[in-house]
Amino acid sequence: MNILELCLSKGFGGLELYVFRAAQALDNNHNVLAVLNQDSQLAEHFGNNSEINTTYFKPSRSFLPFIQARKLAKLIDEHSIDVMHMHHSKDLALAAFAKYFSAKKPFIIYTRQMQITRSKNDFYHNFLYKQMDLMLTITKRLEKDASRFISRYPEKIKTLYYGVNAPMHFLSKDERDQQRADIGFKSDDFIIGLLGRLEENKGQHLLIEAIAHAKKDGVLLKALIVGHEMHVGYRTSLQKLATSKNVDDSLIFMDFVPDPQRLMQLCDCIVLATYEETFGLVLPEAMRSGIPVIGSNKGGVPEIIDHEETGLLFNSQDANSLYQQIKRLYSDEAFKVQLARNGKASADKRFNTEKHFERLEQHFTNLVKSS
Repeated sequence: MNILELCLSKGFGGLELYVFRAAQALDNNHNVLAVLNQDSQLAEHFGNNSEINTTYFKPSRSFLPFIQARKLAKLIDEHSIDVMHMHHSKDLALAAFAKYFSAKKPFIIYTRQMQITRSKNDFYHNFLYKQMDLMLTITKRLEKDASRFISRYPEKIKTLYYGVNAPMHFLSKDERDQQRADIGFKSDDFIIGLLGRLEENKGQHLLIEAIAHAKKDGVLLKALIVGHEMHVGYRTSLQKLATSKNVDDSLIFMDFVPDPQRLMQLCDCIVLATYEETFGLVLPEAMRSGIPVIGSNKGGVPEIIDHEETGLLFNSQDANSLYQQIKRLYSDEAFKVQLARNGKASADKRFNTEKHFERLEQHFTNLVKSS
């Protein structure tokens, strides 16, 4: 099968890393061509970490990208592409018109990772989604929203949960204690990890406020906050918040790291404090690392966490609710251990990388065989 992976996004987050992972996995059994934005970190990542055949396009600013679409259609026909796998919503018009102009008429599979918040039932969008053969949403909640807002084609929309890798290495107690000490924690600290971009929507401020609630309650908590600063000065504003709450000595900040599951294993629990996360990749990553998780009760998170069985949920945007859930783990070691064990068993089964890409490949195969 000849597969084209399309992503012209300039960003470099979970969506873009998934494009790379999908290309790598599919390239094991098929011929993969990646079409990327040359000015993107994703293109750089492909160049440094893979030998996948890659070509470059500049994103079109027009909602009718005819010139770029004809160029992509020519590439599709030259490589006899069977399936075009796209990810970024702004690439849909390019993919749809390229299919329309091509002789090969490849199937379009759209892995949808971002929320849909408005109707897509006008003439223009109906044309685009008519060209699409399958949309794979990463949660049932997103599938429901997509079916509501793209109401003419509900039969084309299905859920395929993300897959994440297990840690390459599980830390021993001695390794854990040493690595804690290396970054400034004690072996007996109760550490809450929050990994994600440093921006208001990710809720780092809620964790700081929760730690302040704990301190007033006589509970001493520590936090490891890991992530890239999206806007210069935001880390400083978080540090000022911590100082104003008199908990600045309870926090350690680190920038983005390529091995987050190692840092997760230094923590007693991992928190996802985003107001409403579509999925929350950090949760199954932590669960597969054997670390208990706490997430907000919005978006796709309740599909990942079965409250009090595989993790805990708190009321979104409520710092005191977050603290109360952290306190349950802090106060009950046996409950914390059982929650981590249940979470790992669930994530190993439901969010396994190999099984995810096997299912993705089967979707491709089913479409091609149906033609």
